[in-house]
Amino acid sequence: MLLSNNDIKRELIKTKNISIHPLLVENIKGSSINLTASAHAWDIKSKLSVVSENKKKIIIPAYSTVSIFTEEAIWVSRRIGGTYHPRVSLVAKGLGNISTTLDPQWYGLSLVTVNNTTGYDIEIRVGEAFVSVMLYYLKNPATKGIIDNQASRPDLYSKFKLTEEDEEFLSKQWHRNYHGIVQNMKKSESYLWLVKDKNKYLRDFSVFLAHPVVSAIIGGVIVAGLIKLFNL
Repeated sequence: MLLSNNDIKRELIKTKNISIHPLLVENIKGSSINLTASAHAWDIKSKLSVVSENKKKIIIPAYSTVSIFTEEAIWVSRRIGGTYHPRVSLVAKGLGNISTTLDPQWYGLSLVTVNNTTGYDIEIRVGEAFVSVMLYYLKNPATKGIIDNQASRPDLYSKFKLTEEDEEFLSKQWHRNYHGIVQNMKKSESYLWLVKDKNKYLRDFSVFLAHPVVSAIIGGVIVAGLIKLFNL
């Protein structure tokens, strides 16, 4: 079953099946969550960085393919799987990412491959949402402990010519283990706001139900239902 925005928010708050850090609540959409581009990206052919000197843009050359790390690290339980999809706004410019999957029990950054089908360079801003992840509940949980790939995929990024900034970013431990992702998310302002927003909704709903008019209506509906039931 595909997760809606409300499903995603609920799972993030519970932290039992999904955690994301850094968490941008505004990137949670109707049935997906957008991930943003980090300042760590490389040309597939040359293996060189395609990030501008000021670290504000990723420059994707004409007819080329690049790999871009997301700023966000994701953890999902063995009850969740997902798929990566290109954003329509970037597809309209001539970009498309090579769709792949998010396996159950994954944790780490996402390395997304993007190809430029046009004859001119295209830029993606660092911090711009460039890929969407759709998440699904699995009918049965995946086998516990089976994880096919290492966190943040060092087997892939080690083939690129890394700068000192790349190595520093990729060596950080918080995105390389489950606890680091969960604990950093739970300490973030966006997560605390999400929890507070949920609690506010619950309080407002409780106040609504406690209103005398609402209580009277609900009571009337229940009584009418019981009368109908016993008359049958």
